[in-house]
Amino acid sequence: MALYDYGNTRLRARISNLFSMQMLESLADLTTIDSLISSLSKTHYKSSIEISLTYAHGYGCIAETLRRELSEIRQTLYRFYDKDLWEKIRIIFLRVDLQNIKAIIRGVSHEARIDTIIDSFSPLGTIPERVLSSIAKSKNIADAIDKIAIYELDFSTELLEQKTSQRSCCSSEIERTLEIWYFNKMASILTGRGENTKLLQKFNMIEADIVNLNILLRFVNAPSSPEIEDHSIDHYIINSGNFSRDQILRLSKESSVKNVITQLASSKYHDYLLEALACFSENGLLSEFENKIRIYALKWLALLPKLNPFGVGVPIGYAAMKKSEIRNIRWIAKGIYSGFEPEYIKENLERVG
Repeated sequence: MALYDYGNTRLRARISNLFSMQMLESLADLTTIDSLISSLSKTHYKSSIEISLTYAHGYGCIAETLRRELSEIRQTLYRFYDKDLWEKIRIIFLRVDLQNIKAIIRGVSHEARIDTIIDSFSPLGTIPERVLSSIAKSKNIADAIDKIAIYELDFSTELLEQKTSQRSCCSSEIERTLEIWYFNKMASILTGRGENTKLLQKFNMIEADIVNLNILLRFVNAPSSPEIEDHSIDHYIINSGNFSRDQILRLSKESSVKNVITQLASSKYHDYLLEALACFSENGLLSEFENKIRIYALKWLALLPKLNPFGVGVPIGYAAMKKSEIRNIRWIAKGIYSGFEPEYIKENLERVG
């Protein structure tokens, strides 16, 4: 555990400086972007604000500041922990790499504008933005896979095999291959029985639950979707989560999303799924379920620096709380820019406690 001492000591100090909900609500009371910039410049965002102000103003300054702060999370953890520990900690950023590559695959598949694809990248990933931008400029998915191979990204072998074997290279199949690679990679890294490994395994299982729940609800809600009609749900299920394959297959036969969520009422996500179901009933957005499970994960992660003060709980808890703070500031900025009422902005803040 002593190996974590140097980084954990410094991160605990940073955790203590994170914005309280009272501070976030006071920011939501501001009426202009300039006043938000001024307020943030008096906090630990000062350095990022000052750099961003040299070439951006208004909402653009806020956006650039938050991108810098997101990137700083990864850079900070890389500086604070030695190579062996970083290999475990970087797991929380590999998921972002996967999401960035997925954004490229979807964008190229749908012939989206290059700037639209690039704007969707999260700076939290470990793949350099210049590499992502180069891949995003691919003519088609096959070209994107070739570029992924040229840059020798971790999952290039699996994608090349899919391409050369003449299997389907539609975006949904590519995403499936990437998900299989990711969870196999996690299984190879997360070996052993130590407390740190168990925490990371739990983190990974929540990610697998989100993937499987998304798949399950899409099959139940739109069984004739062109993306999924050529395969059974069994083709897409990930084996690494808390929901068993048999359970997912059984639930896939339910006639409605409501029935599925009712059947999952005994899971640890119970309250969050029911909240999501209420929102889904109003707006029809399946994304509500993932959003609520991520709130469950956030609250669990936020407890780890106290529950696991001498291990990996501090860096992964800090990363989660800092991301949440940045997400809230972005929402506040959008709310102010859009002229939303302060109470509406406050009601939709992401609350850890």
